[in-house]
Amino acid sequence: MTTYPAKQHFVATAARLGADTGVILVYGSETLIHPDSDTEYEFHQNSNFYYLSGVAEPGFAAAYDIGTRTAILFVPHVSADEAVWIGVPPSLEEYRAAHGFDAAHYTKDISEVLGALKPSVVFTLPENASACNAYSLAPVEKLRAAVHEARVYKDDYEIEVMRRANQISSAAHVTLMREARQGMIETELRGRFVGLVLAQGCSYEAYGSIVAKGRNAAVLHYTKNNMALDDARDVVLVDAGGTFGNYASDITRTWPVGPKFTDNAREIYSIVLDMQKTVIEACAPLKQWEDMHMLAARVAAEGLLRLGILTGDIASIMANHVVGYFMPHGIGHLIGIDTHDVGGYPAGTERINKPGLRYLRARRQMQPRMVFTVEPGLYFVDAILAEAQATPSVAQFIDFDVVKHYRSVGGVRIEDNIVITESGNDNLTSECPKEIADVEALRASAYA
Repeated sequence: MTTYPAKQHFVATAARLGADTGVILVYGSETLIHPDSDTEYEFHQNSNFYYLSGVAEPGFAAAYDIGTRTAILFVPHVSADEAVWIGVPPSLEEYRAAHGFDAAHYTKDISEVLGALKPSVVFTLPENASACNAYSLAPVEKLRAAVHEARVYKDDYEIEVMRRANQISSAAHVTLMREARQGMIETELRGRFVGLVLAQGCSYEAYGSIVAKGRNAAVLHYTKNNMALDDARDVVLVDAGGTFGNYASDITRTWPVGPKFTDNAREIYSIVLDMQKTVIEACAPLKQWEDMHMLAARVAAEGLLRLGILTGDIASIMANHVVGYFMPHGIGHLIGIDTHDVGGYPAGTERINKPGLRYLRARRQMQPRMVFTVEPGLYFVDAILAEAQATPSVAQFIDFDVVKHYRSVGGVRIEDNIVITESGNDNLTSECPKEIADVEALRASAYA
């Protein structure tokens, strides 16, 4: 990879602060020790700090002088005793060059450097940074909001890192589809996925992987992963992604335990695939994200009407948000350093308290360089369907006898990651098959 664009990210953040002078001072995370032990928790860098520095190690800080446009990295000093355990670190100059800073100092020199800069105001995260107590401090929320909004728009470096995360994770999904056998445990598949993405350069799972067979797939964030793939008629929903270069991927594929989908599973899968392809085709600048959700709901309503699961007219079904009882989550979310990335709800934007829509993780106009997941799904969740049956305004549009016919499918979700471009979008997950013929060909090879 090329040099991390730390200064570029400071510039983007400063522009959203609307300040001509002052210093931005940010601190990274520290190592945490498990209580009553000498064992460390696995270290994860503060996401805002990583965005502004590109440093994934503990104990660092960084500053940006807005007036002179100078980016400064502060590096923890490593003693000889510490080097025995963690190795000899790069030099200040090597750190500076690798992360795109103008200067580098040791963290013990933060107060001295600030004193030389004589800032009119300090914007800092976290707010308890003791080195800046002698200066006028801006409200911490002002810097946090500016960083979050800057993180919404990905530069070329970030997009290429996310493309690589998707390539690695897509290949792991393909391997699972090709190798999984009836009788395996869900956990085996998760372990195989994690091993594959780590072997290709990912630092960790982007989130707790979901491997859910049959009825387990009706649980949106199922992570027990402890059941056997014992029935060839079941589907397996695998929602898993690796983090590469501290940027996440988030991919879901659903496929049969056996060589082919059952008729019922194929019918539900086909609707979800139509939902996803229709939304991806529609995603473009200036369109509202919530409208993409409603577009997916309309495609779902039309498909469920064809199957007889829904009855009545499409306008009434949409007006009563009936599809929300089969897709209780939003169509997707922003993704970047974090899987559920910041900036989904700009200041003053409220949630829509309607089935499905209330769980939208983003409500904003799409713009170039935003990266979204597109993850429609259809699920047969007993508790939600019981609620629908007890709600006359909704129950009138659902044939619950037909629903029983499809209940064993559990749930189907298909998820890709897309970058909004000037003219439409670029699918970063293009290397992970999802057409029924391609999925069944992979599953057939598992039994060849």
